[in-house]
Amino acid sequence: MYGPRARIGLIVPSSNTVCEPEMATLCPEGVATYATRILFEPTIYGLQAMKGQIERASLELSSEGICQIIAFCCTVGSMLGGLDDEAHVIDLIERRTRTPAITTATAVRTSLARLQVKRIAVATPYTLEINLREKEELEKWGFTVTEIRGCHEDVSPDEFRNEMIGRLLPESAYEMGLKVNSQENEAIFISCTNFRTIEIIEKLEKKTGKPVISSNQATLWHALRRLGLKDSIKGFGRLMEFA
Repeated sequence: MYGPRARIGLIVPSSNTVCEPEMATLCPEGVATYATRILFEPTIYGLQAMKGQIERASLELSSEGICQIIAFCCTVGSMLGGLDDEAHVIDLIERRTRTPAITTATAVRTSLARLQVKRIAVATPYTLEINLREKEELEKWGFTVTEIRGCHEDVSPDEFRNEMIGRLLPESAYEMGLKVNSQENEAIFISCTNFRTIEIIEKLEKKTGKPVISSNQATLWHALRRLGLKDSIKGFGRLMEFA
């Protein structure tokens, strides 16, 4: 069987084309990821509505005990509704599947805490509407957002499609990371599980001298640590080397 050390279940928005390949690349030897999808539209309503499909998706991933942990892999989708709603999602998965669960929001918050940073610059591929909601949620967590910018801030919500994010090259994440960086922030967070980032994380850290986390990188790191796996994974940012 693939994944003799651990098998991680991923609940992925239906139009996401980045999460699964990046997770597979990040996995250390003996760890595998398996995904199921939930229908999704990239609007505030769509981000909230897809939570109604989480129970079905988690039951699929937990069939016959295939996965040892389940991750809900949508950054803003797991933030909306606040900490209480996030806790409800995790509790729902764990109660119905008897499997540990995390969300990308949980992973991002835990990663930033592990890096011991409070002032963050945020680079996204989102519209202005979604960026404003993400900034609001991050600040509720107690972080100071020194800057947040999105690749599609000039696109109206009606015209925005998730495949527009998936088509972006890693260089777009690198350029956005440089744009939001300043003397004020302690770290850079590149948001969205559909935004290609893992190829440029280490390059951006070397350029800025600051830790960089991305949604997929943080989610995989947190899932491994929850499972008790302490692998130090080189080449994808300093977070992946922390126990």
